Amino acid sequence: MKHFLIFLTINIFLAGRVSAQSPEADSAMMPRPSLNALYQSFSYAGDRRYTIDGYIPKPYTELRPVQATVIGTLYLGAIVGLYIHQNSAWWSSSKGEFRFVEDWVSALQVDKFGHAYGSYASAYVMREGLLYAGLDDETAHIYGAIFGAGYQTYVEVGDGFAGDWGFSPSDFYFDVFGAGFFLAQYYMPFLQNFSPKFLYVPSEYTGKPVIDRPRTILDDYNSTTFFLTVDVWNLLPNKYKKYWLPWLSLAFGYGGDAIDFRPNPNGPPDQLSSRRYVVSLDVNVTRMLPDGHPTFNWLKQAFNHIKLPSPAVEFSEGKTRFYLLYPFPL
Repeated sequence: MKHFLIFLTINIFLAGRVSAQSPEADSAMMPRPSLNALYQSFSYAGDRRYTIDGYIPKPYTELRPVQATVIGTLYLGAIVGLYIHQNSAWWSSSKGEFRFVEDWVSALQVDKFGHAYGSYASAYVMREGLLYAGLDDETAHIYGAIFGAGYQTYVEVGDGFAGDWGFSPSDFYFDVFGAGFFLAQYYMPFLQNFSPKFLYVPSEYTGKPVIDRPRTILDDYNSTTFFLTVDVWNLLPNKYKKYWLPWLSLAFGYGGDAIDFRPNPNGPPDQLSSRRYVVSLDVNVTRMLPDGHPTFNWLKQAFNHIKLPSPAVEFSEGKTRFYLLYPFPL
């Protein structure tokens, strides 16, 4: 834990030092972009992006000392809190020598989507903080992706020393994939039309089987469905856009029911389980809600990474089920 905190602090410091240019040096090399140009370049899937306080990142890093101190303190507090939670939930029961345990069959691969989403979300949160601290957009993306993959890898190493678990190579691959996809969206804007999301509703509220394992939102996969939302309006040719609502999207989800998640390579396979494939409507809250205070705009932008209950069709166990508000039964 101590080494990871040192790693995080060094990376935040280096992010500012490596990419920093003085405003004077920057203006000597090229004309300063207009405010309108900054607004246009600071976008996601064609929509204007927002920061916590409305600050528009410059093309160069110009650290904001107060904001950097605030965000660094919040990050360190969050890391400590997550460590306490993870140690209590997974690592404290038994310790052992580091080992590899491939758990590909566990959780019907639902947890792999969780690892990818977790590293993607971690990268997003880190990038937002670095932008608030004054880093330029590209540098914030790069260090966000490094942190997303690095933090998830740290969790895998912790699992490697836990007697009941182990370092799973496939988990690690999906950790890297999630952070890599986050960074790829910056360099290939077309990918911004495809947004990872998750929907969590405790299984006892939806009639799903309740599994016997630590009940936390981080690993309660029975209650979670992971989605990839497609921005249909952006992908439509211009002449067809008038037939589609700009804020209405399609989402494709995957989940599983009645799963025994605990890896046991020497034991029987998972308990009787079923996969869930979901096609659902989704909303882009950034476009649907009106603009307001910069913090409100930033919050609705962040909230767009969560899937809301909506009409859906589920395919599972050879059956087709229709939902008015998935995952709640009619």
